[in-house]
Amino acid sequence: MKYYHGSLSPEIKELTTQHSKDGYVYVTSDRLVALTYIARSFPNMFFSKNGKEVFWELKEGLFEAMVKGKSGYIYTLEDKPYEEIPQSNNCGHQHCLRVKENVKVVGREFVEDVYVELMNYAEKGEFEIIRFETIPQEVREREANKIRDIALTLPKEELEQYHWKLFL
Repeated sequence: MKYYHGSLSPEIKELTTQHSKDGYVYVTSDRLVALTYIARSFPNMFFSKNGKEVFWELKEGLFEAMVKGKSGYIYTLEDKPYEEIPQSNNCGHQHCLRVKENVKVVGREFVEDVYVELMNYAEKGEFEIIRFETIPQEVREREANKIRDIALTLPKEELEQYHWKLFL
C-alpha cells in the first residue's frame, strides 16, 4: 500500500511529530485525499461522504477560487505501523492514518494544477463538488458562520494568506 501527504511545500524530506499539536504524523492511503490537502486553505470544505470525496461550496465560486491554478506536491511516504483514524475526527476523510514517529519521504510528485487533477477524479465519479446553489441557504449560512467565527480569531497575515477573508 502507498501512503501520501499533500503540501504546498516543495522540499519536504521527512514529516515530523513536532509539527502537530498531539505528536502524531498524519497521512493518507488515498492520492485524492492528499490532493485535497494541497488545496485546503481553511477548515476543510473537503470531506468523505458515502465513499467518495466531496467539496462543499459554501460561497459562490469558492471551489475555483481555492484550487484553479494552484500547484503543490504529493509526497509518497515510507511504510510505518500506521493506525487508522476514524472519519469522525478533525480529518473528515476516509483513508486517514497516523503514527507517533517521524516519517521519511520516498517520492515526490509535482501537481501543476490541483483543479485539473480534481476534475479528472470528478469525471471518474470519485469526487463531487456540492455547488453553492444546491446547498440549502440555512445550511450555507450556519457553516459559513462557523468559519467566520474561527476567522475572527486569526492573525491578519493568516487571513491575507488564505481564503478565510471570504467569510468575513
